[in-house]
Amino acid sequence: MRRAGRSSKGRNETRFAHFPFAFERIPYLVSRLPPFVPLLVRLRFLFVALAVVACASPSKLAQQSTRALNKGDLRTAYDRALRAVEKDPQNQAARNAYTAASRRMDADYRARVTALAVADTIAAADLALEARGFRTEVARHETALDPAPDYARAEQAILSGAARRHYQRGVDAMASQRPRLAVDEFTAVQRYDRGFADLAQRIADARRAATVRVAVLPFIDDVNVPGLALEIGDTVQHELARRVPGDLRYTVVIGADEVDRSISVAEMRGMRRDNAPEFGRRVGADLVVVGRLRGLHSNSSQKSGQFQLFRRIEDKDNRGNTTMVRWDPSTISLVTRDRTVTAQMEFDIVDTRTGGSVAHEERSENAFARTVWTDYRPDDHYDQYALLPPDVRKSDPERAKKIDDDWRKLMGSWELADLLRHARDQRGRSRYAPRYRGDFFDDTRGHPAWMGDLPGEGEMAFIALRDAWKPVLASLKDLDRKDQ
Repeated sequence: MRRAGRSSKGRNETRFAHFPFAFERIPYLVSRLPPFVPLLVRLRFLFVALAVVACASPSKLAQQSTRALNKGDLRTAYDRALRAVEKDPQNQAARNAYTAASRRMDADYRARVTALAVADTIAAADLALEARGFRTEVARHETALDPAPDYARAEQAILSGAARRHYQRGVDAMASQRPRLAVDEFTAVQRYDRGFADLAQRIADARRAATVRVAVLPFIDDVNVPGLALEIGDTVQHELARRVPGDLRYTVVIGADEVDRSISVAEMRGMRRDNAPEFGRRVGADLVVVGRLRGLHSNSSQKSGQFQLFRRIEDKDNRGNTTMVRWDPSTISLVTRDRTVTAQMEFDIVDTRTGGSVAHEERSENAFARTVWTDYRPDDHYDQYALLPPDVRKSDPERAKKIDDDWRKLMGSWELADLLRHARDQRGRSRYAPRYRGDFFDDTRGHPAWMGDLPGEGEMAFIALRDAWKPVLASLKDLDRKDQ
């Protein structure tokens, strides 16, 4: 006969009656784990404990909230009650706990705002806005707070006082010719009070005064690579114009078409640092970027190697059954070519009013190219080749290791089958062409580009300088962050 007693539900409630206290003790329990317990185990313990707590019923959460409230832990009390009403808005225990915690939290906010206003109006205003957000959340959960008309009037006075302080700071910043600071101050006014009739106009005026127009001029060519200086200058202009709206608050890059209309081709070719301010003023620029390319150097080398290849051949009978497997030998000759190019780049960001440089940088940019080529012509079964037959590789592991090491030293990460596929299908890459430039943007030391030629020194210079816009953008960011 079944013994009479508590139900399963009752037993579970008793078993976990201590659980609300355990929740608050979880961080303590984790900290008390022995020092030899790995971090991963500690984190797993914490996550499991938190997951269990997350499954607590609304009634249990309400109990946790009440206990926390009695101990004066308002934040924990409110969080538990909030979770309770979000799990079950109709649970009366949850609603009672949420009402009690919300009212205590609201009273605490009011007391702290009022006390803080004596010492710091702006800090008190920020706390008052936080309190407003809290009250909005409470209203969203259909809970009434105690009326506080005196506090409401005091809060509005605090917010208005903070707004007036920021407004006056903005006026003062404009008077002292610090428009970027003025933008921040006038914008801050809107957080507290939108009642200033001229605020939008003041923000617009300050932003207009804070914004600088930047023109990118053609780079000066001291390397005598046809088209290099023009292309690098165009790339800098394009990349800056594409990125500035998201990266810079107070910088506008003048379009290339506008620059081209204001400067003749002859002037572009004869560009000098000295005439940059004049050209900038023509296009209405506050700042001009003028760069110079010089000091182009290169080094080249070549390595050759030969490897014996073995092709798997299957002899078959009249019925198509394999009667014998043999490995036919042949020899493949490989050539790898290396070229390193170094180019010097410098640029100035020049103030068109004074002619002085507000930013200057000199950099050495490098590019490396490695290619591999073979005249070997595999047949269509390029995947049937091997550097050693399997039986030899198994019986003579030292020989296999030496061959594999020699292959890696020359070929990097190339696999034999992939190389032979290129040798069969990519014969048209025996000569370099500018359309292959992107092959050398990544590091080719570990995986040479499949090509029977190297990019010329000029092409390598294009590759080395393709990111010339990055240091220019970094300098403009530094200037953009400075208050004028």
